[in-house]
Order: sequence, then C-alpha cells, then structure tokens
Amino acid sequence: MNGQDIHFSQTTRSSFQINPGFTGAFSGNIRAEMNWKDQWQSINNTYRTFGASVQYSFGKGNPKVPLFYAVGLQAFKDVAGDVEIGNTTAGATFTTFVKLSRNARLSLGVQGNYGITGLDPSKMQWGSQYNGLNFDPTLTNGSGIDFQGFSYFDMAAGVGYWYSKNDRNVIASAPQDAKIGLAVYHINQPKFSYGSDKSNKLKMRYVLHGSAIFSSGIEDLYWYPNLNVMVQGAQHEVLVGCLAKYRLRSASKITGFNQEWSVTGGLDFRITNVVDAIVPQFYLGIHHFSIGVSYDVNVSKLNTASNYRGGFELSLRFTNPDAYIHRNPYRRGISI
Repeated sequence: MNGQDIHFSQTTRSSFQINPGFTGAFSGNIRAEMNWKDQWQSINNTYRTFGASVQYSFGKGNPKVPLFYAVGLQAFKDVAGDVEIGNTTAGATFTTFVKLSRNARLSLGVQGNYGITGLDPSKMQWGSQYNGLNFDPTLTNGSGIDFQGFSYFDMAAGVGYWYSKNDRNVIASAPQDAKIGLAVYHINQPKFSYGSDKSNKLKMRYVLHGSAIFSSGIEDLYWYPNLNVMVQGAQHEVLVGCLAKYRLRSASKITGFNQEWSVTGGLDFRITNVVDAIVPQFYLGIHHFSIGVSYDVNVSKLNTASNYRGGFELSLRFTNPDAYIHRNPYRRGISI
C-alpha cells in the first residue's frame, strides 16, 4: 500500500497515532479524548475520520518504586467515496515508565490493533449494467466480487523520553514539559488487499516526535514548539509549528485541585515535498475539559480542486487529576 494511515492535525489530541510510549504521559491519571475530522470538503465524499480513546496511568504514588504504568484503549474509523471505502480499528496499548531522575522518565509502549477494512460493492457501477438504453442496477455478472472486506491484526511500539517539572518559577529557557520519541507502526506488516492478490502488505510507518512547553517572561504565558515527522513507504509528512497558551485562571496552589481556565492558539505547517497546508488551531480549557478546533488550509497545487478548503477538525478532552494529588510530582504539570 502506498497511502498513509489515518491521522489528525491536532497531534496533542492523538498520541495513540504518534507514539504508544506517550500513553499516560500527562498530568493526571485518566484522560479521555474524542476526535472528528472532515477533509477536503469542497471535493465530494472525501475522508471523514472519527476517533475515541481513553488512557489510565497507575503506580505513580509510590516514590520507592522507580516504575509506573499506563494502559489505553483506542478506536478509529474513516470512510470516503461513493462506495464508502472505510477502515475501522480498535486496540489496546500498554506503557511502562522508568524513572531516570526526579523529573525525567524513559517510556516504552506496545500497541496491538484489530482492523476491518471494506467498501460497499453494491454502490459500484459497471459496464455490464448498461442495458442498451440506460443504467440498470439489477443487472450484474459478478463484477466487483473481488472487492470484499477483510480484517487484519497489527502491532506497534515506541520509545519516549518525558521530562515534566511542576515548578512554576522555572526559568523561561528551561522546559516545563518536554517529550521526544520514536515509534514504529505495522511492525508485523499485515496483509492489506481488496483483491485476490494477498501479497500486498501494509508498510511500516515511522514517527519521530519532539515537543516542549516553555514558560515566558509573562506570567501564565507558555510556548509550545512541536515537530512530527512521519514516513510510510514512499510517502512522508512533516508537521511543524508552535502554539501559545495563556492561563486565564491558575489551579489552586493550596488544595491542588485543578480549576484552570486557559486559551491556546497557534499555527502548524504540514509539509510533504512542498508546503501542503497551514493549520491554525485554537483550544479552550475549562477545569478538567478542553475543546480544540482546527482547520487545514490547503495551499498546495490541490487547491485548484479544494479551493483552499482543507479539513475541519474538532476534539474534546477530559483529564482527571491524580487521586494522590499531594504526592504526585506531576500534579501541576503544564499541558496543551
């Protein structure tokens, strides 16, 4: 297969597709997310992608044990075209974090997914269905029988480095939260073909990710530069940019309860062989919830068909703080 996997432009809301090693790498113990994307709206029946995930971290409360863990469940679906070509996957992720220092962890995550891919052959039209005057859907000679759905199982793994510091007075040149990691998807290269030829395999996808959150000279203002590089077969993609977060109201310093209000905005650039899209993003955080909105503005040669209309994307996130909030060194870590 020469195409890339489904993916979202809001990489802060799609860690399962960036690196299994980042599952559980957040301030809190439960996080749930939902994603929706409608791509190239000016072109009929193009990709519509949906996603849902939940992750749970445990074992962080014991300072004598240099390990803690996280598990995650994820499901994604995309569909496109008049014949509704679609791919639905569901799976689980397990991640182990190893303490390197008070604020640094090395993570290793593994992920397994079960996928079902198919289309609706009844919506195909064939020359054999022309009766001499017009199209007759009742006529068929078996055309399209090779286009049957199939299922597959694949594996992914990733390693990551996570640095998180909850000191709000840290100097601006030092990150309050930073991640860097490398992941490989479709390690087992499952068979992936609609036709009778089963030799086609899903190519491995390699992902390099780096991001950091820096404080600034302005109180409650933070910067988030980020970089994602994806390579799958002959296809590649670079997503690079920077967001700015401003906390309208900080969390309580005494009780530790998270009642933060914040706004975040910025731009990412998606680059293939050329600059393919500009992605403005906006996030509103209220208490444990965050809603994200972005839009891919297509600026490549495809804009003659897309009319600069790329993809609208919406996300919703819920993060629950740790139950042992006073003992958790990550209890007030900054996140986007």
